[in-house]
Amino acid sequence: MLIDLNLASITANVKQYDVCIAGAGPSGITIARILAAQGKRVALLEGGGLEYSQQSQDLYEGKSIGLNYFDAVKSCRLRYLGGASNHWGGMCSFFEEADFKREMNGMPGWPISRDEVFKYFDAAKAVLDLPKDAFAHKKELGFTNFTQFMFSLSPPTRFNSKYQKELKESKQIDLYINASLTNVLLDNSLDHVNHLEITNGNLAKFKFSATQYVLAMGAIENARMLLAANSQIKTGIGNAGGMVGRCFMEHFNIGYGRFAIDNPTPWKGGIAIRSTTAFSSKANVGSGHLLFSPNETIIDYGRTAALKHKLRQLVCKSETATELTRKMMEFDCDGDGLITSIIEQSPNPNSRITLDTERDRFGIPRIILNWQYTQYDLNTIRTLGIEAAKEIAKLGYARVHLHEDILDKSMEVKNIGAHCHQMGTTRMSSTPKYGVVDENSRVHGMKNLFVAGSSVYATGGPCNPTFTLTMLAHRLGDHLLTVTA
Repeated sequence: MLIDLNLASITANVKQYDVCIAGAGPSGITIARILAAQGKRVALLEGGGLEYSQQSQDLYEGKSIGLNYFDAVKSCRLRYLGGASNHWGGMCSFFEEADFKREMNGMPGWPISRDEVFKYFDAAKAVLDLPKDAFAHKKELGFTNFTQFMFSLSPPTRFNSKYQKELKESKQIDLYINASLTNVLLDNSLDHVNHLEITNGNLAKFKFSATQYVLAMGAIENARMLLAANSQIKTGIGNAGGMVGRCFMEHFNIGYGRFAIDNPTPWKGGIAIRSTTAFSSKANVGSGHLLFSPNETIIDYGRTAALKHKLRQLVCKSETATELTRKMMEFDCDGDGLITSIIEQSPNPNSRITLDTERDRFGIPRIILNWQYTQYDLNTIRTLGIEAAKEIAKLGYARVHLHEDILDKSMEVKNIGAHCHQMGTTRMSSTPKYGVVDENSRVHGMKNLFVAGSSVYATGGPCNPTFTLTMLAHRLGDHLLTVTA
């Protein structure tokens, strides 16, 4: 059932639910559907509406004081039903076992195994509308320290359009829109959530009660709310180890350089490779995948087309044609291309989210993001780029030109970008010393509060996060069925 909290004439104390989920993106919707299918009563709370609104989106305003990050942290996220799936690109990939185990910067890997997550592999494929043969087209490329990067493309799935009708018609799920989480209130024991304070767009407040509670608002908002809910515990909820908001991770988007090939036919669609577990371990670096994407066939137009075409042939077929030559001629050759990447960022406690003194219209402190990398990350960036270039050249696939700042360790790496893959601010750990939630995604020290989504990632791997977070949502949904039985 759909309830617009801006319009609803309900009492300030909302009826009791089995589970109350704050956040109606991929994780929240997936968990709600799993619980509803087994007869559980679920309150699914969406802070925004059914469509984009600037007023709702402005609540995501914040400051970025570290590495340059998109539009002060706002543009990567969407504050309406379906969350970031409304502009998701659809790329799906998965972790290797080593991505779960890898320790970096003195921070442990995941307290769970790959197998515990991958039992939900087929379920996640169905939710994200992947074909049955997704990830099955592996080919031998001849690399030593790299292997084919396995990925599949979702249509992409828009959780708003795909599940809105189902949620509206559900007898087990009450979908509340314009229902912003503004506080988490504990009972006197301080280890048990008593209720959630929910505020509508007119600033009216409501109490939502349930047996179990889930925060599924994304990596930034999950941490923000745990820190801001500090009226009973000064440092915030789940912050006994001081880890809430820490280890904010992205995937580094590094433009490594360019490459040139004489015969573009074998390169149709490009070549995507990821570092092997053995190489990352031997080189003591993180993981990553690099994409070598050739240009489409170039066609010259205009009165000088014939001359341009002849000139292009002369330059492009010359083995001595340099990058400078091509820049001076202001054109690329057929099969020239760019090297792009998704490079794993290591968990770094100094890369973090904190609260600002400035507040939004609900009175919640806005966030300050201090995104930072480490020397370990720089080693990963350089090592993977250089080794990939060596192997591409050795195999005769292409002539590679890496940027100078990748090759020269005395230089600062320029233009370290990101992919809007926000992870790690409530990381999963065995103890509060290294994270915020336990192996079941339950907040350390809390009996009935859980966190869902990529904020629980202990490591980021070299993979787009949506497929893995969907598997994790299924896992948490199953666990909630056992604790609400």
